[in-house]
Order: sequence, then C-alpha cells, then structure tokens
Amino acid sequence: MDLRGLRGTLMGTSGVGQGRERPVSERLRAATDELQKLEQLVVSGDCSPRVLTEFRGAVDSIRQTAWAVQQWTELQSQHRDPYTVLGILSEERVRRATQLSRDLRIDLESLELSVETEGLDKLFQATKGLYERLAPLFRNSGL
Repeated sequence: MDLRGLRGTLMGTSGVGQGRERPVSERLRAATDELQKLEQLVVSGDCSPRVLTEFRGAVDSIRQTAWAVQQWTELQSQHRDPYTVLGILSEERVRRATQLSRDLRIDLESLELSVETEGLDKLFQATKGLYERLAPLFRNSGL
C-alpha cells in the first residue's frame, strides 16, 4: 500500500479520478491560512453551536488524517512497518462513527430528518449491514 492506498483506507475511496488543480502543499498552506482567519471569527462567538460542532468534527477528521499520513511516511522512511497505523485509524473511525450516530439520533428526535431526507435510505441499509456484522461480536457480552 502506498499513500494513495492509505488515502483510500482513510476516506473509504480508491482515490481514482481525483484531479489536482494545485500541489497538495500549496493547498495545505492556503487551508492553514484560512483556518487561522476562521479561528478569529469563531472567537467572536457569532456562530451557531450546531455549525460549530460540525466544524469541529471536520477539523478533527482532517487532523487525524494528517497525523496518519505523517506517521505512515515517517515509518516508511525509517524502513519500519507503516501498517501499525491502521489499527489506530480503525479506532478513530469507530469513535467518529459513534459520534455521527449520536448526532443523527438527535436530528431524528428533533424531526430534522425524515424519510424524505436524501440518502437516509442508504444510511439505513448501511447501518443495518453494520449491525448484522457487529451483533455476533456482542451476543455473549450482555450488551
């Protein structure tokens, strides 16, 4: 696996067909500048708590991805096994999925989501499939 494969593992995509307008380093510098400007705006407090929570989740996700890519490249350059990073990434994905599930439950309870919400049927099928794979793991645990 190379960095493109690691990206697919992190993002759940193959990375195929991902055009690049500018070099990644240049885009990261621009994103860093924008984040620093956004930080000043966030400090003003003029932001919806829900939007702020979603933003924090997105920042956490990119932070974790950047960390994983950095670890991967460092381990490869040291001729060490970069696959050790994958277990930590799985734990992070479980944490993020748990948080998203909780957020979606709140959205459903507050009637922000309904059967008409685009993609909700796909989410239901994905959740059902995940449940079917998880249930045997917890059958004898008393949960």
